[in-house]
Amino acid sequence: MQATQKLDALFRKQHPGVTIKLETAPTANNAWTTLTNSLLSSKSVDIMAVFPPTPSGFPPASTGLKASGIAALIQSHQLVNMKSQPFMKYLDPTLQSYAIGYSGGIYGMMAAEYDGAGALWYKKRLLQQYHLSVPTTYDQFLHELRVFKSHGITPIFVAGKDGLQAIVLHGIEMQLQMQGKPSSQATKVSEERASAFWNGKENWDSPVFVTAAERYAQIMQYVEPDASGVAQLTAPGVWAAQTDNYPFFVDGSWDGTTIQQANPGLKFGFFTLPGTNDPAANRVPIQPDLTWVVPTWAPEKQLALEWLQLFAQPQHYRQWLDITGSISTEPGISSAKLPWMTWLNAHAGSGFADISGPWVPPGSPPQAGGPDLSTMVPFGSQSVDAALKASAQAYRKSIP
Repeated sequence: MQATQKLDALFRKQHPGVTIKLETAPTANNAWTTLTNSLLSSKSVDIMAVFPPTPSGFPPASTGLKASGIAALIQSHQLVNMKSQPFMKYLDPTLQSYAIGYSGGIYGMMAAEYDGAGALWYKKRLLQQYHLSVPTTYDQFLHELRVFKSHGITPIFVAGKDGLQAIVLHGIEMQLQMQGKPSSQATKVSEERASAFWNGKENWDSPVFVTAAERYAQIMQYVEPDASGVAQLTAPGVWAAQTDNYPFFVDGSWDGTTIQQANPGLKFGFFTLPGTNDPAANRVPIQPDLTWVVPTWAPEKQLALEWLQLFAQPQHYRQWLDITGSISTEPGISSAKLPWMTWLNAHAGSGFADISGPWVPPGSPPQAGGPDLSTMVPFGSQSVDAALKASAQAYRKSIP
């Protein structure tokens, strides 16, 4: 928000008489979705920040499924096609097409990528105090969790109330699915996975997901006992304040600035949880994130496009990166050189795009999209085996 407001001030200076109103909401508790739907319904917004649909948002016609959310707006011609806009020269067309492309058009500007799946923050002093280092294998990570617990330290803090424990499971899943494959194969792996689910060749109780869930359950034994009551909105500040506890924090790379502001003196870093025992396979899953879109019916569409032109200029985009800590989407601009991004900057180049989930028909029970982690151990009493079987059964019943 701070970065956007800084750019807004410059835009107003260049456009005397123009007023800019910035509305925002947290992503927790569905607040962001509620605000987005409200603005779309009233048709009173010129520029919107959205999560891009990626190819998974457009199921093949053979499935009989219809696009929803942002993908549906694109298909119904309600978002401006930005492919020919002058600011696109700063961006990677392949990356933008993957994030928010459809039928040859590019319907937004993806400005930020983050590491979300498997993302972990750590307190440098605590690792140094117990002669530990950033783990590079799954077994090493488990060893470090045991070391901290043996000294009366709770190893992991996570916002279980809002389901951020899923970050751990999804990170392990993706690294297992991409093991032995080049990063460029991520989109193909996503498509093959979705097709395999739809055609009944794979499901939530397939071996790769059983392995991922079992490893997740082992790690979750070391979380804060009251994690189910921890909210995403307050978790970064609480973790930052507890300097002698919680060496690890499950949260995306987007919260670096929030952590620093909560405790400016804290020495902390970031890395991706190693989901396998092969260091080469423990790569960073890169998540397409904040994407600017302009509705075709925007009251001030031309001004909105001029704002994006200002935003994309390298000198302004670089400042925005340094404030937000996001991974750059402009090939000529390196990601922010912030202290906590040292590990990420060194490893993001070998990362891969997030593996999307299977196509799930509307109205399907929640378990069809994966196990309910609030009821699975250790947050609930349901065993890993029972949770996966319940999800597999729900998915089978949901598809034609």
